[in-house]
Amino acid sequence: MRLKTYVVNNMTEAIPMIKRDLGPDALILNTKQIKTGGYLGFFKKEKLEVIAAVEPTPSEPKRNAESIKPQIQAVEKKMDEDIQVNENESVMPGDKQEEHLDELMSELKSLKQFMFQAIDEDRLPEALKALNKKFNAQGITEEVQSEIMAKLMLVLEKQPNTSGEKLQTLAKREIIKLINAHKKRPSRRKVDIICFIGPTGVGKTTTIAKIAADYLLSEDKKVGLITSDTYRIAAVEQLKTYAGILNIPIRVVESSADLSAAMDDLSDCDIILMDTAGRNYQQKQYIDDLKQMLPDSKKIQINLVLSLTSKYEDMTKIIDNFETIVMDQLILTKKDETSSSGAILNLIYHYSIPIRYIANGQSVPDDILTVTPELIANFVLEEDENV
Repeated sequence: MRLKTYVVNNMTEAIPMIKRDLGPDALILNTKQIKTGGYLGFFKKEKLEVIAAVEPTPSEPKRNAESIKPQIQAVEKKMDEDIQVNENESVMPGDKQEEHLDELMSELKSLKQFMFQAIDEDRLPEALKALNKKFNAQGITEEVQSEIMAKLMLVLEKQPNTSGEKLQTLAKREIIKLINAHKKRPSRRKVDIICFIGPTGVGKTTTIAKIAADYLLSEDKKVGLITSDTYRIAAVEQLKTYAGILNIPIRVVESSADLSAAMDDLSDCDIILMDTAGRNYQQKQYIDDLKQMLPDSKKIQINLVLSLTSKYEDMTKIIDNFETIVMDQLILTKKDETSSSGAILNLIYHYSIPIRYIANGQSVPDDILTVTPELIANFVLEEDENV
C-alpha cells in the first residue's frame, strides 16, 4: 500500500491532489483538523490533514516494514537539514518554514504508523513484545503507539542485543520527547477567577479544595470560593466545610446576576475559584447553560476536570463538545482508582490543551500532582506509581 499525507485547506483542495498522485483508486484513510504555521506558537492556521493510500499494482512491490525504515530516516534527515539551512541562511520566512516542517512531520507520522501496522505482533522483536503489551493495557491509541514503537524498532535495528532494562530506559526517553513535542505550556496571563467545569462525579469540589489550599499555604494568596452547584446540596455543604477549615470566604450563586454580586463581594481576594454543577456534558444543551452562567471577563481561566476512570472515547467527546468554550487547562482526577494512564498521553498528543494537575486521592491538600513529562512517562511505564 502506498501512503501519502496532505495538509490542505479543505477536502475539495485535497481530492485532485490525491487523484494526481495516487490515481482514481486511492482511498482516504483518515482526516483531522490540525493547526499549522504561526509565530512562536501563536496565530496558527486551521488546516485539514488527509491521509490517503492506494494498493500497489502487480508490477509495484508492496511496502513492508523493512522498506519503510529508509523512508523514515530520509524524512527525519530532510527535517534536520531544512531546520539547519534555514537557521543559517534564513531562506524561508518563519511561518512558511513552520508550515513546511508541519507537512514533513505529518508525513513522518504516517510512515511510522504504517511501519508499526505492517508488523504482526507475533513478529515484533522479543524485546518489544512486553512493551507493546503494556502500551495496549494502558489504552494508548495506535497513532501514539506507532510514534514510540517505530522509533524503538529503528534503535533495535542498529542495536539488536539491547536488554529489556535498556529498552525501558529508551522507551521512557521517547515518551518524554513525544510529550515535549506536543504539549502546550499553561498560560502565564494573570487571571482573577478560575472556573472548574466537568461531568458529574469527577471530583471537582475536592480538587478545588486542594488547589485553594495550595494557593493559600504555598503561595500566600488570599482565596475566595464561589459555587453554582446548587443541584446538589451535599456539594455546597462540602465546599462550605473546606472553606471553614481553610478560613476563606465562600459565596453560593444561582444566576449570572448572583455571580456578578459575588465577585464584587470577593474583589479583595487575590484569586477566586469557582465550582460549577457536574452535568452530562456529552449533551450540548448543558454547555449552553454553562456559557450563560460564566462571567464575561477576559481574566477568567477555564479548567475542564475529567476522570481517568472514564473511557478515552468519552473524554474526547466531552472535549469536542466544548468547542464553543475556550478551555485553558485540563485537570485529571482519580489516578489512584485506575491502573491505566494511557489517556494522559493520548490527550497530550491529540489536543493542544495543557494538563496542569493530576489528582491521585481524596486527601486535601496532599493528593494532587503537578504534571511533568517525567511523571507521565513513569505512569505509562508503571514506574514509581506512588510519587
